[in-house]
Amino acid sequence: MGIDSRDYYSQDPEGGSPFGGSGGQYGGQGRPWGGQGRLMVTNLVILNVIVYLFEILFDKGSGYQFTSRYLALDSGLFVTNWKLWQIVTYGFVHSPHTIWHILGNMFCLWFFGRDVEAIYGKRRFLSFYLSTIALSGVLGLYAEQLLKGGPITLLGASGGVAGVIILYICHFPHRTLLLYFVIPVKAWVLGVLFLVYDFIGSFSDSHVAHGAHLIGAACGWIFYKTGWDLGHWLPSRGLLQRLGPRPKVHLHEPEVDNLHREVDRLLAKIAREGEASLTRKERRTLQRASERYKNRDR
Repeated sequence: MGIDSRDYYSQDPEGGSPFGGSGGQYGGQGRPWGGQGRLMVTNLVILNVIVYLFEILFDKGSGYQFTSRYLALDSGLFVTNWKLWQIVTYGFVHSPHTIWHILGNMFCLWFFGRDVEAIYGKRRFLSFYLSTIALSGVLGLYAEQLLKGGPITLLGASGGVAGVIILYICHFPHRTLLLYFVIPVKAWVLGVLFLVYDFIGSFSDSHVAHGAHLIGAACGWIFYKTGWDLGHWLPSRGLLQRLGPRPKVHLHEPEVDNLHREVDRLLAKIAREGEASLTRKERRTLQRASERYKNRDR
């Protein structure tokens, strides 16, 4: 999934991507990803790339002073630093010392985020993502400082991406993904490996913000269970309101959970035996799932 390259800005990390992912999405049988204009997840990836290009093209000459001083999140927040916008902006800044940092994060955000956005719609997805960035940044910053001590500067979309990945796994636990792009594993197994990796890593002396990953993952699980994010504290009018109406998502309706599992099974059957192998009843199930996903963003 490319999550081990999240680092502190003051370090020159060794980049890497321990996980590769591949699995079936609902592009053809279910909701089309581009059904109502460009996806929010695509907009987020583009914004991250623009900020990264600014770093390496215009801020490099100053030693990344603008980035580290005004955009990244440092441990002086609420003490000597009251640049509150950094709670969000740090999640759009990546280490200029290795391209793997932004590539790993953006690949995972794009790969897992499309299906998550298909379920919740642009407005809820953006609200969840920015909330997870903020919470994993602030709480992760002080968790890392407590575990490792000393001043810390945090940057990268890892916390938000971790939340998106866990939310994806909660909805599609039995979907098959490719570990390192080679080894097929169930999504829930990949989630366990991810959590164990970060839990063990949080006690190591690495440059990776494992604590922020775990907090982001917790945000994804809480959102799946309760639907709560920081967007509930925002006024009902504004930017998020203009993105579209809040979709009605019944997270724990047994019928919906069963439908997800049945669709995963049918997609796997199509991959093995071809579409002609489907019965009339199975085709109706896919049609019903397609209509449900199309209506989520209306």
